[in-house]
Amino acid sequence: MTVKQFFLQAITPVHVGAGQGADSVVDLPVMRERASGHPILPASALKGVLRGGREDEEANQIFGYAAVGEEGEGAAAGLALTDARLLFLPVRSLRGTYALITCPAVLERWRRDAGLLGLKEPPEIGLPGDFSALLPPGSPLELKANEKRLLILEDCDLAAGDLPEGEAQRLAEVVFPNGSEQDQLIKHLAIVDCDVFDHFARDGLEVIARVQLEAESKTVKEGPWYEEAVPAEAIFYFFALAEKEAYYSEISERPYLIVGGGTSIGRGLVRVFGG
Repeated sequence: MTVKQFFLQAITPVHVGAGQGADSVVDLPVMRERASGHPILPASALKGVLRGGREDEEANQIFGYAAVGEEGEGAAAGLALTDARLLFLPVRSLRGTYALITCPAVLERWRRDAGLLGLKEPPEIGLPGDFSALLPPGSPLELKANEKRLLILEDCDLAAGDLPEGEAQRLAEVVFPNGSEQDQLIKHLAIVDCDVFDHFARDGLEVIARVQLEAESKTVKEGPWYEEAVPAEAIFYFFALAEKEAYYSEISERPYLIVGGGTSIGRGLVRVFGG
């Protein structure tokens, strides 16, 4: 069995729901990891979209048998997927429009898993105690005020320092296949303190108010209710393990997927790359 790494970039907001929320003002929260609280795209959701409702024998061999009691049920799937974990989260920035933030804990987990699976490891990046954020040298996100270097995200003012020379480029090369996309990532990249990342990953997603209208009068029939979504530009990573090289084509030949709820109103469009 071989292993490959893939990435998903949100083109529109993405809502893969966790059911009705009972402990917050958000009625329909997104799916999250239990330990970290970070949004995820579950492997089951990705597998369902890739399978696309197919029930032929080839689909059964690749994705496993869908129905309990079906002949062959219980046989291992030829293509296994992991949950897609959040790698970069877009956050509004006072300079440079928005930052793509990540943190040392997220990067270390990604680096560890890639290494264990025998894949190219991203660089190891820590965060010096004197700074709350590290930026590539010359970053357009940086604000200088009273001889201080700052990264201002929403209402958070973070003391900023420089990433080590070449680290941003090394990181971008692992994620994106071509130079122009690497440049865009470097332009928006910010490595922030883990507590800052956790704050935005847990409390800084989009919250969208929705209503249902009466068909004839166009007045509100039900609502509003509040739906959480991972914002556009967010980047996730996941791993795929396959018995046959040809099985990876189920992912690599699908440059775009529609994942989660709200697809009829343009939600859930993600770009697939890597591998």
